[in-house]
Amino acid sequence: MKRLIVSLYRYIALLSPHIEVKLRQLYWKNVSKLKKFKPFGTKRKINPLNENQLDFNSVIRCLIDEGVGEGALLVVHSSYDALECTGLSPDEIINQLLDLVGKTGTLAMPAIRKYKGGPKAENILSLNTDELVCTYKVKKTVVTSGILPYSMMQRYDAVISHHPLSSMVAIGALAKEMMENNLNGDNPSPHGPNSSWKFCLDHDAIVIGLGVDLEHYNTMVHVAEEAFGDWRWPNEEWFRLRKFDVIDENNNSRRVVVSERKPQWGLLHLAEMRLNRDLAKANIVKRINLKDDIIICVEKSRELISFLKSKNKNGYPYFK
Repeated sequence: MKRLIVSLYRYIALLSPHIEVKLRQLYWKNVSKLKKFKPFGTKRKINPLNENQLDFNSVIRCLIDEGVGEGALLVVHSSYDALECTGLSPDEIINQLLDLVGKTGTLAMPAIRKYKGGPKAENILSLNTDELVCTYKVKKTVVTSGILPYSMMQRYDAVISHHPLSSMVAIGALAKEMMENNLNGDNPSPHGPNSSWKFCLDHDAIVIGLGVDLEHYNTMVHVAEEAFGDWRWPNEEWFRLRKFDVIDENNNSRRVVVSERKPQWGLLHLAEMRLNRDLAKANIVKRINLKDDIIICVEKSRELISFLKSKNKNGYPYFK
């Protein structure tokens, strides 16, 4: 039944971006009733029968074919549930990726956090954050973006962003420089000019999805919206302010105020399916199926941002 609903939703949504955002608005304004039928952002189901049936060397060969090698800056979104069938531990997968980029390269991953008192699905649009202060413990706050970035954070040579939103962890030649300016400027945004994400763009990062489809995890998209000062909507309409107490690796604390995209943009105005279809048609996101349940996605960050900036004056892929 749910598969039928998803297929019907996708067919109708792709008729027009305006139809897609209307459907999103219908869903989020009735989320308490409809969330069990969520027709977008669904996770790929992993077949447990594939356990230990994928040689990770085939993943490495795939990445080499797509231009990843010595000296590369590699941004990895991942699902260990999908990769567990390789028989490798999270640390072993990280080691292989580090070997791939070599001593002159850098491996980075999103280390997205979950904050106590943060908004739940039912009240994300109505929550007033003016008085809300969350605590970001750089080494300890719960990571929601997977076991691989969590494992990477435990390493002695890992460098972690002190920006509390869309945080990253990195190891390698560019890791320290990537993170050192993330909180510079007035109310810095997580994907703005001083962010780790903009740094990755400036250094020609290759973004990949290991076992996850970038369709739902393409954080690099937001650099086009926040880093260049030419976005369609003004800051006061686009951002809200959030307060955090940041506790660093040495247990030092500081209060920061950062900018965050207002949630209604992503929930009510984003034509996500249209965006992903366009990126596939333009061959910006390449999807490679290694097995029935395992997908590898690859995109060049500069190609992505160039494509998005060519459409910025219209606010694409948001429709209001």
